[in-house]
Amino acid sequence: MKLAIINEAYQGGATRCARALVSGLQGKHQIRYFPEGTPEPIGQVLSALTAYQPDVVHCHSYYGRLPYYSLALVSRRYPTCFTPHDPRPIGTFHETCWDCSRHRTCFHCPLLPAHLRYSGLLNSYFRLRSYKRLVHRLTHSSLRLIAPSKWLKARLEMTELGRFEVHHIPNGVDTTRFARVVGARPLLGLPDDRKIILHVAYAGKPWTSVRRKGMTYLADAFVSLVLPRYPDALLVIVGEGLVPNHPNVRPMASVSNERLAAYYSAADVYVLATVADNLPYTVLEAMACETPVVASRVGGIPEQVEDGTTGLLVPPRDVP
Repeated sequence: MKLAIINEAYQGGATRCARALVSGLQGKHQIRYFPEGTPEPIGQVLSALTAYQPDVVHCHSYYGRLPYYSLALVSRRYPTCFTPHDPRPIGTFHETCWDCSRHRTCFHCPLLPAHLRYSGLLNSYFRLRSYKRLVHRLTHSSLRLIAPSKWLKARLEMTELGRFEVHHIPNGVDTTRFARVVGARPLLGLPDDRKIILHVAYAGKPWTSVRRKGMTYLADAFVSLVLPRYPDALLVIVGEGLVPNHPNVRPMASVSNERLAAYYSAADVYVLATVADNLPYTVLEAMACETPVVASRVGGIPEQVEDGTTGLLVPPRDVP
């Protein structure tokens, strides 16, 4: 079978999922992945698909780099499935949109000043939501949606996207690449005799921070609660650009997947203080490396972590 996977250029969890699909399907099927190099415009992608003639196209969180209407264009030419990894098909990437009950229209958007919430086309969120509703109406009825979490599946089915078949297929993790690494601390130059807390989040650029991942709450908890009890504890941060300025914080920037497994293995605990999420890869990777997980009770995370059995869940933004 000839498959095409269209993904965004952003190198977060959705891209790692798309790359894992390519790795798992290669050898069994013929696969072409977009973007093949630098991000291509939709016209160039469509031309490449015309030459390739795939049996199935997988629009996999594509909307981070291509116009959203690409879904309608592709679905009317090829059998298409679509995997969203966040609420952008029914809202935006803003933290409020992840659990907002007003996503059907965004007409009463709480992100806007009160005098703009009911002002029709002056409401930018309403305009964007109306545009996406139109795209969904123009998308071919044979489209199949894939939701990585039951939480996102329920969100999608409550909207006009419920007219399509929505399937729940959780993210998986390659346990040959993410497994316990023996002797991880000496390998990474980390001390054997200190408590280590790990945080992993892809920031994109070295001067940015993923606010949604809750770094401010984790930093507050580390400095005000952990260090008074464990003065030698280390907070190791992989991926984030902007990190707390403290001698017990170790910024590691971006690392390869092979090295990432060693960081998980070196940690005493992996902490994800996220305020909004779907089914984060980092939780699965930490568990595959046998590292205890403490994470926020948001989105699909309760589907990954069984509170008190396979990890601990805490309310979002709850520093204590």
